[in-house]
Amino acid sequence: MQTAAFNLPNDERVIREKGAKRVMLKNVQDAKFAKTLVPISRVVLSTSDRKDLSFEAFFTHILVHELMHGLGPHNITVNGRQTTVRQEMKEAYSALEEAKADISSLFAIQHMIDKGVLQASLERPLYTTFLASAFRSIRFGINEAHGRSIAVPLNYLLDQGGFVVRPDGTFTVNRAKIKEGVTGLTREIMTIQVQGDYAKAKALAERLGVVRPPVASVLRTLANVPVDIEPRFTTADQLLK
Repeated sequence: MQTAAFNLPNDERVIREKGAKRVMLKNVQDAKFAKTLVPISRVVLSTSDRKDLSFEAFFTHILVHELMHGLGPHNITVNGRQTTVRQEMKEAYSALEEAKADISSLFAIQHMIDKGVLQASLERPLYTTFLASAFRSIRFGINEAHGRSIAVPLNYLLDQGGFVVRPDGTFTVNRAKIKEGVTGLTREIMTIQVQGDYAKAKALAERLGVVRPPVASVLRTLANVPVDIEPRFTTADQLLK
């Protein structure tokens, strides 16, 4: 998987003392959007929904995704013991943290739209672009943190009616239920993290971190679409020569 952005370091002590740095690789994101997401949208979305696909929404979601890694719970207290979310979640941490950033970034963007910080015109493409991009991310495989993590909000929002499978197998956003679903999963994941509840984290991943038949059916039709891009670092090549 080609990195599109990063929020480092991961060490909670260093973050507490020095902070973290977020880097957005916009040219990489632009290439991912054009070469993978646009072709995927032609299969996943209906013709009427494809007009809502937006690079601005794609970029903004990735940006806020990285911010939410920093804003969610990190240092917590469990039964009077000082610890961290990473320690308590054990091997479930990476996928849960990525799922948290994916869903809570939608919540945060909607909050900023409601407050007038971001334009209202971003709302409609935000959810449609996230829906299509979920199929892009899940193709990395559910054994990879980003691939498995996107299955959690995708399945949750399908269960809550925020996303709907059409009779022809394409997917669409239910505008009446999507915001409620986003809020619900954001609350559930952050509660699991702040309570350090490893058992609930495992149960959530086992219940939702899977590829269900309607999703698998679409994925099979995407065989000719690249899973990711492979940048050519021409300047580096020239310098090496």
